[in-house]
Amino acid sequence: MGEGKILDIAHVSFLDMIKVMITMSGAAAAKGTLIRNALATAEKIKEVEYATFDDFLAAIEDTSNPITMIEGKSTHVGDFVFGLKDCPFGPSIKNYTSVFETMPDGYADFTEEFNKPGMITNKYRVGEGAGVSPFCSVHQPLRSAVADKIQVGGKKIEIYQLGCKAGSGKKGFADKWISETGVAKDVVDKVLDNHMCCYYIKIVD
Repeated sequence: MGEGKILDIAHVSFLDMIKVMITMSGAAAAKGTLIRNALATAEKIKEVEYATFDDFLAAIEDTSNPITMIEGKSTHVGDFVFGLKDCPFGPSIKNYTSVFETMPDGYADFTEEFNKPGMITNKYRVGEGAGVSPFCSVHQPLRSAVADKIQVGGKKIEIYQLGCKAGSGKKGFADKWISETGVAKDVVDKVLDNHMCCYYIKIVD
């Protein structure tokens, strides 16, 4: 007999909470709630300044960078393009599907809603096809909002979400943000071969 699965009730409760939000108020309202909660979390992050971009990268390596603190270590693949190997919500998804096999009903509608153009997704340069699950509506705006707390060489930085990969391996691309940053789609595609998330950091002049 195989070993029994130990269910992490915190993971299951979180996923089911999103399901209830979708059922009770609809995908659009649920998306708004999750994004607002993510932005409220970002507000608690202290502002930090790095003298150079190399200092910014060094802070990723020693995990003192605010972005690293919320999502784990990313990899700078060059030309300000980053890849994140592990989705921070991966354990929640794995834990849930190991017991219930499939994700809750309504998640596909929610993801479609997140990818629609809107004021918040435009402001934080997320979605637009790069959302592959409801968790992207938490993770992507949170990362961009945390970036608003960071300066490099006295200049603000901005994050553009270029693409994401679902647990199934399906890739989602944000053509709008890929076009705005000038990063080749082939580059994003290649990054997503070995990473779950791909984004671009711009130092604002």
